[in-house]
Amino acid sequence: MSVTLNQDLRERLSAIFRNLSHVFVFEQIPPRKLRNATRSYAPAMGPDETVIALYDDTVFGSSKEGFLLTTGRLYGKNIAERGSFVELRDITHFTLETGGIAPEALAHTGSGVVLRKHLITSNSSGQSAALFEALQQAVTLLQNPNGVSAANENAQQQSAGRCGACGAVGQGAVCEYCGSPVR
Repeated sequence: MSVTLNQDLRERLSAIFRNLSHVFVFEQIPPRKLRNATRSYAPAMGPDETVIALYDDTVFGSSKEGFLLTTGRLYGKNIAERGSFVELRDITHFTLETGGIAPEALAHTGSGVVLRKHLITSNSSGQSAALFEALQQAVTLLQNPNGVSAANENAQQQSAGRCGACGAVGQGAVCEYCGSPVR
């Protein structure tokens, strides 16, 4: 799956990541950062993939750790770990773990493959949560670019709750992924 980007979709994706520190989108991605990220953890990126967003979580701005969101995959690398990726079409849901050294976004797939990415954002849990929400929204939009209308989406978001245990967003009183109560 590789999504074709039209102007409307580009604008919607840009708006999702607007005002997040250390995130660059489309033409705003500095070439050096993109080159470093690609060499470090996305060498498998195909010529049919367009980079949508780059998140740089390095101290000195090298972008050798972070994530790349493309039209087909989500690539990520944590410090002292190997890079990995998941196909966007395979992602079933995201969870946010906050108990470790840094908040960590997990992209889950139906086959059990999980991409783990620390969200190190100036030690601000609010910024980490905002980055997590932006990543989740962008992947959902890329998976279904012609999906529900904005009015339906707003109504769904207002009635959705967040699982207290795993962070998944859902509609019911009990999380469909871990069985914990949804707030």
